[in-house]
Amino acid sequence: MYCVSRGSLRMGGRTRRDWPPPYVGGYKAPREWRTPGCWRVTVLCLGIATGLCASGAPVIEWTLVSTNHYKDSFNEIEVDVVVEGGKQEMRVPAFWAGSNVWRSRFTSVVPGRYSLRSICSETGDNSLHNVRTNVVVMPYTGTNLSYIHSPIEVASDRRHFQHLDGTPFMWLADTWWMGFSQRLHWDEFQQLTADRVAKGFNTVQIVAGLYPDMPAFDERGRGEGGFPWTTNYSRVNPEYWDAADRRIQHLCDSGLMPCVVGAWGYHLPWLGVERMKKHWRYIVARWGAYPVAWCVAGEGAMPYYLSDDKERDRAFQIKGWTAVAKYIREIDGYHRLITIHPTDYSRSQVEDPKVLDFEMLQTGHSDRASIPNTIEALRKAVQLKPTMPVINSEVCYEGISGMCFDDVQRFFAWSCLLSGAAGHTYGANGIWQVNRREQPYGNSPRGGNWGTTPWDDAMKLPGSRQTGLAKKLLERFEWWRFEPHPEWAAWDTNATDVSGVASLPIEWGDWIWFPEGEPAKDAPAEARFFRRSFEVPNGAITRATLRLTADDKLVAYLNGERLGSHSTWRSVREFNITKRLQPGKNLLAVRAENVPAPQANPAGLLCALEIVQEGKVAHVASDNSWRVAKNEEAGWTNIVFNDASWPAPKVVAKYGEGPWAKLPEAAYRKYMAPYAAGLPGVARIIYLPESRRYVVREIERVSVCEASWFDPVSGAETRIGPVSANAQSEWMAPSPPREDQDWVLVLRGE
Repeated sequence: MYCVSRGSLRMGGRTRRDWPPPYVGGYKAPREWRTPGCWRVTVLCLGIATGLCASGAPVIEWTLVSTNHYKDSFNEIEVDVVVEGGKQEMRVPAFWAGSNVWRSRFTSVVPGRYSLRSICSETGDNSLHNVRTNVVVMPYTGTNLSYIHSPIEVASDRRHFQHLDGTPFMWLADTWWMGFSQRLHWDEFQQLTADRVAKGFNTVQIVAGLYPDMPAFDERGRGEGGFPWTTNYSRVNPEYWDAADRRIQHLCDSGLMPCVVGAWGYHLPWLGVERMKKHWRYIVARWGAYPVAWCVAGEGAMPYYLSDDKERDRAFQIKGWTAVAKYIREIDGYHRLITIHPTDYSRSQVEDPKVLDFEMLQTGHSDRASIPNTIEALRKAVQLKPTMPVINSEVCYEGISGMCFDDVQRFFAWSCLLSGAAGHTYGANGIWQVNRREQPYGNSPRGGNWGTTPWDDAMKLPGSRQTGLAKKLLERFEWWRFEPHPEWAAWDTNATDVSGVASLPIEWGDWIWFPEGEPAKDAPAEARFFRRSFEVPNGAITRATLRLTADDKLVAYLNGERLGSHSTWRSVREFNITKRLQPGKNLLAVRAENVPAPQANPAGLLCALEIVQEGKVAHVASDNSWRVAKNEEAGWTNIVFNDASWPAPKVVAKYGEGPWAKLPEAAYRKYMAPYAAGLPGVARIIYLPESRRYVVREIERVSVCEASWFDPVSGAETRIGPVSANAQSEWMAPSPPREDQDWVLVLRGE
């Protein structure tokens, strides 16, 4: 069978130049194309059609060239393609490729013969309207899992994702908001892709050119082909999108699903709803044939940072993005999943949650102070109706503002995954905005910046690998059948930690700061650097607990190694450093920062270190015996650093006095509980944020259960052995291998 065609066909969006010219005015023999993408395709053509093929993604591209001349092709003409075959019919938009050229992309998960027919808004243009061609789709024989299993959909339980062939899909995304920017070079894009694939990621959240944290047409947003639109929004710029195509295709070929964010929310008032629909029509036409997901907007309801009427813009954006989401669903013949990245919950960014397929959350960037909101928001989201899969799409980028390090990343990944989430999104500060070593991203329109870590250093931050370890462990089981069971584990109320030593009153020191002015009233919005050395006698240490807080945030180090961070003086960060102390000299170092405030801006650091050793208790507290510097110096966190020239700090206030009063227990403390999920009698996964004594409950006494420790830092496993429940169906688990980190307990049924 042959067909008449006045177009040309190619694969993967790239042209193979060695294709022989077709016969003009006669038949051309069919030629079979095989690609390392998803499908083997046979294309049958007649007339002036040109067969074009290349290795890559499993997408057929059909090019239509108009013989008419239009003054404004992009705005005057729309072309759709109707696809018939596989017992179905669908309609997809084509995209303007510049000059008088339009292109349509097609793919199918169902083998068979398909006919393609163009429909043009200018029905009198015979070169664009009612043009036909045929393709034959054969089964895929390659190894790319995305192509083997096909794109994703929402599973029947409305709680998780699966591929169209029914294979469960655990969302694990990385955040590359500005990944199309030319600041991330093509070879670097490939490097970052390979790194994330190796660590187990399967999704990338990436913005289609209309970026966050910058005004429109900011040079930092320029792509390899310029900007996505002309500066007056009169039409799209095909060169930008051609360059972005290469990156989308590379992600798909590498097994990473692009979650395409159409624009940051505040761009909507600038383009208007109708122009934004054109923007989205162009995205759907370009990338709908790929295995992607659609995110209508980023922070959909958030007005521009410098908006003169934020309430007006917020209302406009909620209404407008609802209309855009409905439009995407109308024009996308592939029915890719739709969501919207929120300021809190996806459904709060639109008028009708039914326009969405799954819920995204954003829950804060305040280190452990973001824990209460994160857990409560997730628990609420999984209970809301209509039921949707839930993803925490933005929480505490690793390293943001000098906080949120790998311990925080592990907590959020495990606590969310075991509390009913359908997956998790990680982010590293430095990658999302593409900091370059020689040129950091710079300031936001709101003022200030989020940190200057270069993207390639951020790529190596340990939290990304450790987040991937969580996915890899859960995928050993039928994780999609897991349900949260917080009642399965609890701390042993008879002891505060694995040492078994009862808690002691906290002996706080003084609030201290660099000796400048009156820090209790006002201090510069800058960082200061504190050191305190102390001796530890020989002998076994029963327990060592460090408690710190600062107005406004801190990063703590012990003997040159970073312990972690904290972001608010209203609560305390606690560190178990029992295994980190060494006999003889030790060095505690703290970077404390006072952040800008609209009025009076006090600053202070508060410390209490308690060491229990051979029945005796020693204390190290914040006082004027510390040393402090105004500027950071190389090696300042190390024991051997000479701080003799550093001045003593000023005692700003006694504990309980000054502007801070007495501190309540940190709000996040009650959320530092075990998180458990699984299937009774089959498997239980229990995440322990702290190394303390705990009890496992509701053990099935009739079944045999084997236990092991999983180290969420290294991925190593340590066998514990059989579990023996008592008469109350409880089991007192042994202490973890180390006491200064979080752990995962794995229980497997027979």
